[in-house]
Amino acid sequence: MVNVMGHHNHSHGRIMDEQTAAQLRARFDSEMPRPVEILMFKGTGNEEYSGWTEQLLRELQELSDKLRIEIYDITLEPSLIEEFNITRTPTILIDPRSGYKIRYTGAPAGYEAWAFVETIILISRGDSGLSARTREILEEAKRINKEAHIMIFVTPTCPYCPHQVLLANKFAIELAGLVESDCVEAYENPDIADTFGVSAVPHNVIAVREGGKEIPKDVSVGLQPEEKYASDLIKALRG
Repeated sequence: MVNVMGHHNHSHGRIMDEQTAAQLRARFDSEMPRPVEILMFKGTGNEEYSGWTEQLLRELQELSDKLRIEIYDITLEPSLIEEFNITRTPTILIDPRSGYKIRYTGAPAGYEAWAFVETIILISRGDSGLSARTREILEEAKRINKEAHIMIFVTPTCPYCPHQVLLANKFAIELAGLVESDCVEAYENPDIADTFGVSAVPHNVIAVREGGKEIPKDVSVGLQPEEKYASDLIKALRG
C-alpha cells in the first residue's frame, strides 16, 4: 500500500516519504513499457484539494519520465471544459487521448493513491489485469455497444474503496471507449454524493447512456467480486 495518507503536507512540504518514492521509481522503471499522460484540471473551487493533488502529481513526475503530467487551470483555458467534460475541480484524467475514460473527481488521497498508481501501470502495459473469465463476460459489452459510466463514491480513509475503484478502472481499460470509470471523492463533492444518496462507501453506480442521458441501472454498496460486478455491468447494459 502506498503510504500517501491524509491531505496535510508534512513539515518538509512533501507528500511521499523517500522509501515510498524509491519503491515507486523502481516500479515505474520496470513495469511501464510506454508513457502515460495524466491531465489535471484545477480552478473552480476545492483549492486545498487541488493544491494537494498538484503536489502529488509533481512528486510522481520526478520519479519517471514515462509520466507525462499536464496541469491546466480551466479559468485560463475554458475551451478544455467542453473538450474533456470538466464539471468540477480537481479532476484528473488518465491517458484520455489514448481512448481511455478514467476519471478522478477529487484528490486520489489516502488509500486511493495506491489504486491510482496501479491504474497508471496497467494502462502503460495495455492490460486490464482481469481474469480470463471476467474478460469473457465483458466480451458481450462489445456486442451490445452502449456506453456505461461507472461511478465509485469513496472517502480517503476507506480501505475497501481503492479495490472497487481499481476494478472499475480495469473495466474501463478492458472496454476502452465503452466504459468510463469515475472515482468520486464524496467529501469534496457532497452535492453529487447527496444526489446519489451515498451514506456508506464504496457506493457504486452503473449508469448507461441512452438517448443523450445517463440512466442509473445498478447500485451496490461495498466491495463487489470481480466476476459478479462484470455480470452486473452486462445486465445494466442489456437493461
